[in-house]
Amino acid sequence: MAVESDQTPSRSGFVWTFAAYGLVGLSGLALNAVIVGEFDVAALGQYNLFIAVVLVGGQVGSVSLHSSVLYHTPEARTLGHPTGQVLISGLLLTLVSSAVTTIVFLAGAEVIFRVFDNPEYLRGFRAVMPALFLYPLNKILISHLNGLRWIRSFSVMFGARFVLLAGFAAGVAYMFESESLLPWSISAAEFVLFLALLARLRTELVASGRRPTIEDRYRRHVRFGVRGLVGGLLLDLNTRIDVLLLGVLVGSRAVGVYSIASLFAESLFQLAMVARFTYDPIVTSLFVDGRRDELREAIRAAKRRLYLFIGGIVVLANAAYPFVVEIVFEEGLVGESWPVFAILSTGIAASAGYIPFTNLLQQMGAPGRQSILLGLVGGTNVLLNLLLIPRFGVVGAALATATAQICIVPYLRTLSRPLLGFRP
Repeated sequence: MAVESDQTPSRSGFVWTFAAYGLVGLSGLALNAVIVGEFDVAALGQYNLFIAVVLVGGQVGSVSLHSSVLYHTPEARTLGHPTGQVLISGLLLTLVSSAVTTIVFLAGAEVIFRVFDNPEYLRGFRAVMPALFLYPLNKILISHLNGLRWIRSFSVMFGARFVLLAGFAAGVAYMFESESLLPWSISAAEFVLFLALLARLRTELVASGRRPTIEDRYRRHVRFGVRGLVGGLLLDLNTRIDVLLLGVLVGSRAVGVYSIASLFAESLFQLAMVARFTYDPIVTSLFVDGRRDELREAIRAAKRRLYLFIGGIVVLANAAYPFVVEIVFEEGLVGESWPVFAILSTGIAASAGYIPFTNLLQQMGAPGRQSILLGLVGGTNVLLNLLLIPRFGVVGAALATATAQICIVPYLRTLSRPLLGFRP
């Protein structure tokens, strides 16, 4: 059984994850400002489309194995089993699935962009293929850090991705002044992060224990991944479906305008998400130990605090939004993007207490239910975006995304009750 400190949120853990959140927010702001300032809004839209390709395609490549690692690592710690076996088996399986996915995506892009005679997007797609391959591997490594509750290392690595993205984009903008190199900066960031993660987890890259045990790890990862595949895919897709559909239905400039508003909204979302990084392994430990009363109290306490905290931040953020955007970007972008931010932030405020428990079902060993949850949210998101974008443009995308975000509350409460014995 894990010690008490492993099953309760620590103050230092929150400090480190909040510091990582600060890095993410500042890096995102710098990234967007650099691209818009040195190129234009359309370039930002195109860049974010390639980011969306990496995130969504990388989720396909991970086949939800990172979710299995995030569940089985704290489980192994709680039961006193070797954790290195969890990492190595998950990493090797992901190496294969990511390679296959990257090849399929590249082949598809070659066909599609040649048929539609779009060499610019084809070059960009080729440039992000290394990132598409490495992203699932990095998800495995970061999930293992979180599962081990190495909070400082996890926080540093989590924030490092965004710092690297901003740094490499700035290098491309100021040193090379080449918009065509921006997609390569995405791959460079993932490569450096991969090396850093391998160095930090080098002591875990040893499969200690009996061979039959690690072979069982492979089987458990595969079973978990298959049951959680839909949910894992939709977790990242839900955060990018608005951008992808805007790009298809409206164009790059609309994506750029939307990206400015969603940048600030994403910062609010990540602020609420900070608690999730702490609670994911704790949920597993308490559930495996059968401590349901403590789990119920932890969920209720987190909900109360998050609703109060995020609600106040959302009000302040909407008041400050036009001043910040006018300073960092252009005055004309305020009027176009402010309604989008107001709608997205309202959706986050309405669901803030449940954001830390987005993975609740998965962390209780029910990836199938997690897939159902995110399938419902994703289906709602896609349907509403398809209905509202053609009529209302960027505002329609915001309305659809905010509504889907709010829907996670009734969906999660209903699906988790049979496992918990109470509605969270």
